[in-house]
Amino acid sequence: MQRGFVVKVQFLAPIVALAALGLAGCGQPPAAKFARDEATEELIPEARDVVDRVLVENFGTPVQLVAWEKFPIDYGKPEPNVDSNDPHAQAGWRLKEGRNLYMTHCQHCHGVTGDGKGPTSRFLNPRPRDYRQGTFKFKSTQRAMKPSRKDLLHILEQGIPGTYMPSFVLLGEEKLGLIIDYVRWLSIRGNTEIRLATELAALSATKKDRDRAVNDGKKKADVVAEIMKSVNEELPGQVEDITTAMAEAWAGAELEESVVVPKIKRTPPTKESIEKGRVFFLSLNPKKKTECAECHGKLARGDGPNTEKYWPIPNSQPERKYEVAGLHDEWGFPQSPRNLTRGIYRGGRRPIDIFRRVHEGIPGTQMAGFATVLTHEEIWDLVNYVLSVPFEGQHSAYPGEVEGEQQTENKVANARD
Repeated sequence: MQRGFVVKVQFLAPIVALAALGLAGCGQPPAAKFARDEATEELIPEARDVVDRVLVENFGTPVQLVAWEKFPIDYGKPEPNVDSNDPHAQAGWRLKEGRNLYMTHCQHCHGVTGDGKGPTSRFLNPRPRDYRQGTFKFKSTQRAMKPSRKDLLHILEQGIPGTYMPSFVLLGEEKLGLIIDYVRWLSIRGNTEIRLATELAALSATKKDRDRAVNDGKKKADVVAEIMKSVNEELPGQVEDITTAMAEAWAGAELEESVVVPKIKRTPPTKESIEKGRVFFLSLNPKKKTECAECHGKLARGDGPNTEKYWPIPNSQPERKYEVAGLHDEWGFPQSPRNLTRGIYRGGRRPIDIFRRVHEGIPGTQMAGFATVLTHEEIWDLVNYVLSVPFEGQHSAYPGEVEGEQQTENKVANARD
């Protein structure tokens, strides 16, 4: 069932590190492995083995990667007119180099599997992104869509302010492009595992379902045989459907129509516009309820009443609430609404960045979008207010227009003198 070509990846960095520490005589460390998702671990061993086999055959291991050509990823075609010993003469060289760069710069936080569980992750707040869910917070595309390559490049170049995600702009666009394709590949691999495990769970292939049937008086061997019969019958179609949808989703993110583009230019950040935005922020307009202050607080300090509530855990059966009060993200970690008085915006501080956060919300969080509540002009008013908050509502964080207004006011004042 293998769908691509194998790319062998040599792990030299750990060996070099050991030698530098004077530990070369201790031998080579064990090869890196992709960790299973929790959903896979909940399956009966026989079904779990099926998931493992699908992943190995179609994606390989960290040491021997498989480039599944079904997906819109530039794995690296052999380059002409290069020496046969040149790495670029081999198919899949981009995936290999992307893997090596990821190992050097990203793996210690985001983990071998891209699950956000690297060795340094437990010391970080907020936690590194888990790519396997296929959810990315900060992007230019519509909420339900994947990020474009440009979005991922923007994050790598700019970093995420207020977090431990630094800028990697010094690596240059070429190397960042290699990392981007490897991150996309990791996300596809992980999302394939999660979705497949979910489909198998729907076929009663979990340990809980097996044990329940055994407790009802059925023989364990018969239960497992019945489960695996359904799994083997449904598996090919499930893999095809899951991966086809995923390939289309990532390809769709590159389409021009997927990008959120304001229908009108930004409204100048005048006092009138900022005041209109404040009204929307505080939900003082009865027909335009945004409830921004419920999370961000009336003074936009990130201390709204929603931060003191105990929220129910999504899809918990029976329903349970988080042990910690306040908002939580899709990965179950506590999240604090942005303190807008600090002027730090994780998704970017450009007006268009804020516009897209307001329009679409932030995927993976409880931050909703207001595309159906506010017009584009009204969203610009809200953007102008948000950018004015660090300056106590007096002007915008992008002062171009304000400087022009100030120059006019100065001229008037001078004329009076």
